[in-house]
Amino acid sequence: MHQFDEHHGEFKGFSEYYHREIFPLLAAEDGSRREALRKTKVYGAVIIVVTICAALFVALKLGNFQPAFFIGFVGLAGVSAVYSWLMKSIRGETKDKIVGSICRYIGWRFAPEVTEKPDLNYWSALGLLPKGYHAGNVFGGKRSSFEDQITGEAYGAHFNSHEVHLERKGDKSWHTTLRGQMMTISFPRKFLGRTVVLRDKGFLQGKKKGDMKRVGLVDPVFEKIFEAYSTDQVESRYLLDPVFMQKLIDLERSVDGKNIRFGFIEGHLLIVVETPNRFEAGSMFKPLTAPDRTQKILDEIGAVHDVIDGVIKPRVP
Repeated sequence: MHQFDEHHGEFKGFSEYYHREIFPLLAAEDGSRREALRKTKVYGAVIIVVTICAALFVALKLGNFQPAFFIGFVGLAGVSAVYSWLMKSIRGETKDKIVGSICRYIGWRFAPEVTEKPDLNYWSALGLLPKGYHAGNVFGGKRSSFEDQITGEAYGAHFNSHEVHLERKGDKSWHTTLRGQMMTISFPRKFLGRTVVLRDKGFLQGKKKGDMKRVGLVDPVFEKIFEAYSTDQVESRYLLDPVFMQKLIDLERSVDGKNIRFGFIEGHLLIVVETPNRFEAGSMFKPLTAPDRTQKILDEIGAVHDVIDGVIKPRVP
């Protein structure tokens, strides 16, 4: 029996759970993966033969190999498209089986699609996201999409985390302006004011942001990294103590992220950190039961747990 790296206390016993509950599901699905690969090879071979014949015909007919190179590129793109099409449902089901099962094991809930999309205007107004984005809106040359929602409770607080992808329209295509993790943590008590912490912009930063005034951070190290604004100077200094700020730096590293920013608003802590696309099923060229496939996702969910621990886990004196 493979022993997974159960690096959180909540994951203890997961290895036995995996072999009892998850492994049989993946083993049953692996036949579909092998069949899809077989079809990819057959269809791919046909596309390649047709592509070679067409490229040679055009090259000999025109006496120019440049169009042949373009035809070859189209042929390779066709093989890739066939592979993606045949594997799409298998990827989705594999992802749901692994991520969903791990979340259920630790008492969380997972949904590949986000059922309740956040008000991006609210997040943008606080400076946590680029301005002008609306959930699902493509007007004004901007659009947004969400996936992989994880919700749960920890240390008496409810949290909601999901991946976000923001894009803007360029001259010929859409360009990513932000890909990462958005998280909302609800605290049992309300905050007296609003406090927002953004990345330092040097001389471009202002003394005010709306009705919020600049807050000086105690530690000069964090003062060089962040710029903080608040409507309540006293509360903000209590919230942004060096221990808490270090936890935010640590969790940015734990999710392989960058440019973390956050805000305390109306009993909620809002966090944005830019990360690569996460919770994916991985390569379809190896068995679905390969342990490293599940370990990778286990580590990524563990990183979300690091965020929760780092922010709201009770501090030990």
